[in-house]
Amino acid sequence: MLLPGLFLSSCSDASGFKALERPATADDALPNGASFGPETKLDKVLLVAEANGKKYFLGQDDQKLRACLGTFPVDNPAGWHSGCASAGTPKGEILKTYGPDQEASILVTDGYDTKELETSGWTLIHDNILVSESVRSP
Repeated sequence: MLLPGLFLSSCSDASGFKALERPATADDALPNGASFGPETKLDKVLLVAEANGKKYFLGQDDQKLRACLGTFPVDNPAGWHSGCASAGTPKGEILKTYGPDQEASILVTDGYDTKELETSGWTLIHDNILVSESVRSP
C-alpha cells in the first residue's frame, strides 16, 4: 500500500516536536473531563503553553504520525476543544482548531516561519502554536 509509505517518507522532515522532548510532570496531566477522544492513542501529552487564561496541550503518538492540540479554558472547563491530524506534513500548518469562545488555534511544525500568519493577525504563544481571539479575524 503506498499511503503508509507516503506518511513515513513525509514524516521524516517533521518527525516530532522539540516541545515533547522533556519528561512529563504532574502539570502535564489533562484536566478532568478533557480528552482527545476514545480512539486517539497518544504516546505523550504535555502542557506546552499558557496564555489568555487557557492551557495548551500538545500530544503525539509513538510513531509520530499523529499530532493533537488541545485548549483548556481555565475559567470555563466545558470549553475544552481539541483537534488531531497527521503530523506527517513537511513544514507548515498541521491543524487548526476552533473553540466555543471564538478563539482559533493553529499548530505548526518546528522551525516553521510564522511571520505571514502573525502579519495577518495571529499571535505566536509558543514555537508551535498561534492563536486568534476571533475566528473572523485572520
